[in-house]
Amino acid sequence: MIRRLRRKFVLLCMGVVVAVMAAVVALMNGFFIVRADATLDGMLAFLIDNGGDFPAVDVEGAPRMPRGSWQPDWGGVNFDSPETSFITRYFSVLLDENGAAMAVNTDSIAAVSADEAVLYAQRALERAEGGYLGVYRYRVSRTDEGALAVFLDASTQLAVARQLFIISGSAALGVCLAVFLLALLFSGRAVRPIAQSVEKQRQFITDAGHELKTPLTIISANCEVLEMEMEKNEWLTGIEKQVARLRKLVNDLVALSRLDEGRPAEMGARFSLSDAVCDTAMVFLAAAERMGKRLRLAVEPDVYVTGDEAALRQLTSILVDNAVKYADEGGEIAVSLRGGRRPVLSVENDCQNVNELPLDRLFDRFYRFDPARTGDGSHGLGLSIARSIAETHRASLRAEKAGEGKLRMWVRM
Repeated sequence: MIRRLRRKFVLLCMGVVVAVMAAVVALMNGFFIVRADATLDGMLAFLIDNGGDFPAVDVEGAPRMPRGSWQPDWGGVNFDSPETSFITRYFSVLLDENGAAMAVNTDSIAAVSADEAVLYAQRALERAEGGYLGVYRYRVSRTDEGALAVFLDASTQLAVARQLFIISGSAALGVCLAVFLLALLFSGRAVRPIAQSVEKQRQFITDAGHELKTPLTIISANCEVLEMEMEKNEWLTGIEKQVARLRKLVNDLVALSRLDEGRPAEMGARFSLSDAVCDTAMVFLAAAERMGKRLRLAVEPDVYVTGDEAALRQLTSILVDNAVKYADEGGEIAVSLRGGRRPVLSVENDCQNVNELPLDRLFDRFYRFDPARTGDGSHGLGLSIARSIAETHRASLRAEKAGEGKLRMWVRM
């Protein structure tokens, strides 16, 4: 249980860190992409406003169309520098209504010919009015003369975006790995108070169980002496029944406490699960018939598993006993075993009130569906022991509704 708690602690820490780092990487890269697109769109808007080209500069090197407060906002891009037109790689194409090229400007780019520029423009007309075509960011503007398509070389921005993603992603992975190692290192210290509390509780149950066995043995021996000295009566019979019930409760508590300590002994033995299930289930055949219920077996032969045979026989006994005990009057109990890489043991019984059962609580310790806790003399520990046995064998034990009026409990090895 402590190992599971440490595992959950590490997973919780990693989940929080991974979520935070993923959000940071997404926000960082998203902000860069949005800002880069806004800059490129600002340049495209400036070029479209100037007919697909940078305006000519005067002798002093200033743009012929300096920016002013009356001009549109071109994405916050500053075009006052005379170097902007020389460092910007772009081309533009003016198309008529039929898509034929009327004017092509490729003076500021060497990677695209005039024919290729026309093909890019025609493809852009078939798509949205703005976006990406390869490494080029484009925008199409409808004019009285036709359609003006302007393209900007965005390879630098895309390369920087890829590098930023790689760097930020690597940094995030490094942080996650560091947190994982730290969480793994300090998880034992974090759960130590809980581990100590659980250990004290387990030790208390074990010690109390041993202390209770002595008075129970004395009471049972005294009952036997009284039965020899006087006739057997209802009071002695009642005492013996309650002693037997208390002895079973103590044994179950001690067994459950030992199962919580870790894996059972002799986990390496390989045995026939088919024989174990058949032998265990057949023991309850007479009890089922006596209670007017039918027990049916469907066990595949030659199903072998590795584990503690005695513990798995106990698990099967608990499930079958529970099904026989709580099946509807005149109902049927079906025990089946399917082989394969992960064998599945299933115990199904008729249960009219299956819709009322809290299936997630059936394996809780001391849980009884009857709130008055009367009737069969059980303590509500059987299914808890079965679940602990399954967990020590790295198996999963589940309860589910199997059709209308049927309850199924299955173990996947």
